[in-house]
Amino acid sequence: MNKLIIIILLFISLSCQRNQPSTSITDPTIQILKQIASYPINVPEPSGLFYNSKTNSLFTVSDGNGTVYEINFNGSVLRSLMIPSSDLEGITYSANNDTMYVVEETNRLVSKYLADGRKLSSFSVNVATAHNNALEGITVDNSNHLFIINEKSPRMILEYAGQKEISRKEIDYVSDLSDIFYERNTNSFWIVSDESQKVIWLSRDFNLIGQWSIPFTKGEGITIHNNIIYIVNDATNTLYEFERPN
Repeated sequence: MNKLIIIILLFISLSCQRNQPSTSITDPTIQILKQIASYPINVPEPSGLFYNSKTNSLFTVSDGNGTVYEINFNGSVLRSLMIPSSDLEGITYSANNDTMYVVEETNRLVSKYLADGRKLSSFSVNVATAHNNALEGITVDNSNHLFIINEKSPRMILEYAGQKEISRKEIDYVSDLSDIFYERNTNSFWIVSDESQKVIWLSRDFNLIGQWSIPFTKGEGITIHNNIIYIVNDATNTLYEFERPN
């Protein structure tokens, strides 16, 4: 009788454990980026980030008001430039910093401007399956090839020479793609993911080199200068500094 009672209790215990909701377990192999500082920035919904060596400053865009902002490393706005583009999500400059490119999510466009805001051209990027999960970031390599990311559905990096698509690659290391930065001295890419709260480092062939967690969602822009990773958060209007891992 006692053995029967023990068996019944054990069965009930196992059943209860199976019905408990699963909990997420942090991957112990993923380290946390070491934060250095954070600064508030007077930019509504900042998205995209680029370090311009010609001006020695950072550039971001607002997806709320169609404006390009130049900011310093403490987050102070140096100047703003309103351009005839909407729903801006990413920004980069050509290799010699004389031409600016922005991505427009809703319109699924890449638009090209002179540094003073004069528009030169636009072309469409047909990859997104939903207008609110479309183009999110852009960067330029040493050959002036454009690399454009689609947020998700699909998560994808597309390479363009001028306005001609020459490759596309799906990325499954994170839940979404929020911004991309090409690091010239290592010929590699850095990507920030809003939903996964991660920064990932990819080779030129888009193979995963490393990944690190960050302590917030809504990371929407990333760039690197002097071994510091800069990330903008569009929910808190904040510029964050992290140590670049080796």
